[in-house]
Amino acid sequence: MSVLGEPTQVKFFFSTLYNHKKLSKDEVLSFFKDKDLVLKEFTPSFNPLFQYYSREMGEDLHRIVLYTESTYKRELLVDYKLWATRVEQENSIDNKRLVNIDVGYIAKEQVLLATGKPYSHRIYLNNGVYAELVYFFKEKSFQIVPWTYPDYQNPEKIEFFNKIR
Repeated sequence: MSVLGEPTQVKFFFSTLYNHKKLSKDEVLSFFKDKDLVLKEFTPSFNPLFQYYSREMGEDLHRIVLYTESTYKRELLVDYKLWATRVEQENSIDNKRLVNIDVGYIAKEQVLLATGKPYSHRIYLNNGVYAELVYFFKEKSFQIVPWTYPDYQNPEKIEFFNKIR
């Protein structure tokens, strides 16, 4: 029989894609000031989805991944996703986003992303937010699953998440 209890706490990350011509990096970082989080920064070199997002967000896209070194309750994932959606909407022109913030967490056993889109492999959490498994941990490294996005399949990103774990 399993024993119900509190899950371990997790580290959060915010993979932030933005139009550098319309928003400066300092403006993007200012969105996070009221979150009361100490954030570290990582700039991935591999970003295969720039072309996909440029149709909505325009050219000259930059990505930074902000992450916490401290741990927090997993339940905050929903709150952070709702906040990120609000920031994206407030920084849109003609229903086109200038910033896209993917919110997720890093646990010892997995990496999850929050999304508002239902799908067969996504688990409903609350307030319109679903959780999507990006990686599971096995053999001393995070492993991809069939639906892991291309930019998260890159060894540089996997190594980044292993390091943060």
